Amino acid sequence: MRALPPRFLAGMLALAPLPGSPRYGNDDAEIRDRARSDLSQYASAGVDAVVLENSHDVPYVKPPFDSAALSLVKEIASGVRARFDGPVGIQLLEAANLEALEVAAECDLDFVRVEGFVFAHIGGAGLIEGCAGELLRLRRRLGAQDILVFGDIHKKHCSHALKGDIDIIDELRQAEFFDVDGVIVTGARTEVPPDAEELASVDAAARVPVIVGSGMTPENIATYMPHADGFIVGSCLRVGGRFMERLDPERLERFARAFREARSAS
Repeated sequence: MRALPPRFLAGMLALAPLPGSPRYGNDDAEIRDRARSDLSQYASAGVDAVVLENSHDVPYVKPPFDSAALSLVKEIASGVRARFDGPVGIQLLEAANLEALEVAAECDLDFVRVEGFVFAHIGGAGLIEGCAGELLRLRRRLGAQDILVFGDIHKKHCSHALKGDIDIIDELRQAEFFDVDGVIVTGARTEVPPDAEELASVDAAARVPVIVGSGMTPENIATYMPHADGFIVGSCLRVGGRFMERLDPERLERFARAFREARSAS
């Protein structure tokens, strides 16, 4: 598998609405073409990795994942793998973590982003339970132990009242105890950065890589760079810095330049 470099930049490759989702446009070729175009732009900008995500399938639903959509995701993932030399990851919303791992194993991907690795929370689609036991058993059955599992802790867009008696460090410790390969820290919502002090505390306490998963911009990346091992970036690279918009080449290049400068300085 392909190794992630220190303080890596992963561009979020947001798939257009997939079959079965409310916004699906009945044009699978356009979905493939858009993914290829975005991948080409990311490669030209020099990102270290890309992460496939069904970002536009709103409103998200819990598994099982639509079978036609899953088939198309596998086709696109295989194409991305063939065209991109760096690490490729995947996340399937909402909490379709087992299906994401199956895609990763079948398509020779390198990591999965997982919501609900440990404990339980309430997401937009309802109760999300911890999946670590099932997920890592599946990884073993698939013979895919080299696929890394990065788990969100205190995930964005969720209510965490069910675990209100524990803080983010408690969740970090449980995720490490359950053999997570890295943890992802976010702000409360997409486009919102993590609390800088909270991120620093996670970084100081963690025995696994810490990844920032939301809210990075050219203006703040230097502040967050010293406290993370990687950054998954999407919204600020799109038109107007908005999550649901198309990739903007100028914003992508501007962020990539700021990222490289911050990484060199750090």
